Amino acid sequence: MALPHPSYYLFLLLLWHARLLASDSIFSWSQTELQYLYGDGYRQPFNSQDVSQSIITLTHVHGWSLGHNFMFMDTLISEAGQPAQVGVYGEAYSYISLGQSLGKDVSFGVIKDLSAAVGVNAGENFNNPNSGTRVALYGVSVDFKLPAFTLFSIDFLRHNVFEPKANGSSWQITPVWNLPFELAGCQWSLGGFIDFIGSKGPNYAHSILAQPQLRLDVGELWGDSKHLYAGIEYQYWLNKYGIKGLQENVPQALLLWKF
Repeated sequence: MALPHPSYYLFLLLLWHARLLASDSIFSWSQTELQYLYGDGYRQPFNSQDVSQSIITLTHVHGWSLGHNFMFMDTLISEAGQPAQVGVYGEAYSYISLGQSLGKDVSFGVIKDLSAAVGVNAGENFNNPNSGTRVALYGVSVDFKLPAFTLFSIDFLRHNVFEPKANGSSWQITPVWNLPFELAGCQWSLGGFIDFIGSKGPNYAHSILAQPQLRLDVGELWGDSKHLYAGIEYQYWLNKYGIKGLQENVPQALLLWKF
């Protein structure tokens, strides 16, 4: 198996560097998660078989004086249904808050804040050098104040693809949420996101990617709460990779460590 591209190690280094910086007074808060997912039923282009794979994801978010930054890196490892291969996919976003920039409360009604947003998406399959994903995004994000939710925001972005064999521009709308709740004396949360991405010409159909997660704080069962979680993530992907007719419906087992 080929070794990962050097950019993979660079991205991991940047994630870890961000984690170290977050402990400094420059950043007001930070959160890092390492999660493992396993599912069976992933679909790939030109492959009629269901694919099984493991996904290891490192996620980091931190706040600073003018807003917050968010990033993650997926490592995707094929288990069955296709030749053994490893791929990586990452996203990074920076949000500049209107309220924090002005130093005052700008909320009105259910709207808590507005932010300018910029981001990049990139991916590689190390067994297929022509499979790279390159996307640049920019737009605005709206944060909402909703009862019981610790997070509910919607990004409205311009979505620009720059890939080896194709490119195009469209729009992307992404709601993100987190809803904690108590059930049977245990702490749960329902969180996730949905990407609605418009068509970008004949090479890219419109697509929908949804990844809701149901988490149980299993660490709380022995007195170590807010660290170890288990649960399930459901992945629904309509027109995966912008390929019309390629669709996924995959429940995934989830194990997560938060630090």
